[in-house]
Amino acid sequence: MSAVLDALDLSRDLPLAVTLPAPLFLAMVGWYNLVAPHFVGMRKRAYVLSALSSFTMTLFSLPFVYAYFTGGLPAVWAAGEDGWTKTLADTAVASFGTYLFADLVVGYIAYREEVGLLTGWIHHTVYIAVMVHCAMSKQSCIFLLAAIMELPTFDLAISNLFPPVRSDERFLTLMMCTRILFNTWLLADCARPTSRAVTEGSWIPTVILGLALTLHASWMQGGVRGYLRRRSKAAKAAKEVEAAWVAVPEQKTPLLAPTTPALEATTPSLNPVTPDESPLVTPHTPGQPVTMIRDNFFPNITIPTMPNLPIPAIPTLSDMAAALPQAKANLNQLQFGFAEAVNRRWEEHREKLAARGGALAARGEALLRRRRRDWADADE
Repeated sequence: MSAVLDALDLSRDLPLAVTLPAPLFLAMVGWYNLVAPHFVGMRKRAYVLSALSSFTMTLFSLPFVYAYFTGGLPAVWAAGEDGWTKTLADTAVASFGTYLFADLVVGYIAYREEVGLLTGWIHHTVYIAVMVHCAMSKQSCIFLLAAIMELPTFDLAISNLFPPVRSDERFLTLMMCTRILFNTWLLADCARPTSRAVTEGSWIPTVILGLALTLHASWMQGGVRGYLRRRSKAAKAAKEVEAAWVAVPEQKTPLLAPTTPALEATTPSLNPVTPDESPLVTPHTPGQPVTMIRDNFFPNITIPTMPNLPIPAIPTLSDMAAALPQAKANLNQLQFGFAEAVNRRWEEHREKLAARGGALAARGEALLRRRRRDWADADE
């Protein structure tokens, strides 16, 4: 028991960067196993840990962002040296480093195809080294100030987990504001001599922010290209639907032109307000009399009237009774002729069978005679 108490006392003296990673790793693995089964697909499950990490890092960065916009980089450095903000910065560094390691381990097991070489293995390994540097120096506050750049990552994760809330415009706007404009501003600020005097003359924050800006600019370029490509496809598909909707009335109008008034041309809407504006609803046309439809579609066909139809006369009962004996005689004659034909065919087949039987008997008798002659010759 005393050994356990001594270990606890020793752990209190260790920095958070040493004591937090192990329990945080187990917590993140448990979080993934608890939440991931609720999402179908490897791509969605790959954003479960990313959503948790980007949300917490964005929250942790808010006090340092406030200090930066109110007092500049000296206020941020002062907040990272003492007080609860220092503890918050150390916790955030340990949490982000643990997330990077957990994402690689869980990703290798659960969603290996979603862990890319640049955005996964290289990116996470480099940032783990950055977290180790922040934990061993006083620059964790600078990193936590830059952690506001995780806000677009949180938006991307939520958009993949819940597709109905996705907005490409919102994501690109957050990307431009945080990872391009704010990153550029912070890079220029950290490169100034007065700022390097605050950070004890270190160029590491400037170098890291410069590399991050290069990567973020590449991601921004790819995002804008994908957005423009999707917009172009959507506009092309909308034009095809509009052209198809307009072409259908133009084909049907000449058939009804002689009898129906001209319809007003309207431009269909991609988001119809009423069912009448939907391209899936057939345009309303007034009812046509049967004679007009016949004259328009079948001009050369004449429908005969009832007096001109070739209907045969129906015989009376007396005529049918007088014709009954003759019908019976015809039926008897037909039956007698059928029976006579059957008997005649039967006699023909029987004569053929008899002739075949006689020929077979003569052939067998001749064969027997030959064998008897051969046996007699053999006995002599």
